[in-house]
Amino acid sequence: MSILRMQSVKAETGHSSHASIYTAIHAGLFTMPVAIGQRSVGWPSEEVAAINAARIAGKSDADIRALVDRLHAARCAGTGEDFKPTWLERSAQVKKQAAKRVKRTELATA
Repeated sequence: MSILRMQSVKAETGHSSHASIYTAIHAGLFTMPVAIGQRSVGWPSEEVAAINAARIAGKSDADIRALVDRLHAARCAGTGEDFKPTWLERSAQVKKQAAKRVKRTELATA
């Protein structure tokens, strides 16, 4: 198993930007990244390949969401723990913090 960084994931999936991948993650159509360092993430190559195969096979978005759920569950197989989407929670927190910064900037310039 290898871990693919963002550039490789974009090349494998055909996504043209970081934002399109993260939009797919938030929509449940792509797996969440795995932390590989303090400020770096990647995706297991098998997960990317499985999602690509489902797309090529013409699976519906509902089928792909179910696949993503199974892939997330497989990450924790054998540990006895459920998958915890901490990345998604952190992402939501960062968005909220950024929105607050924008509001403060708008107030300061008004």
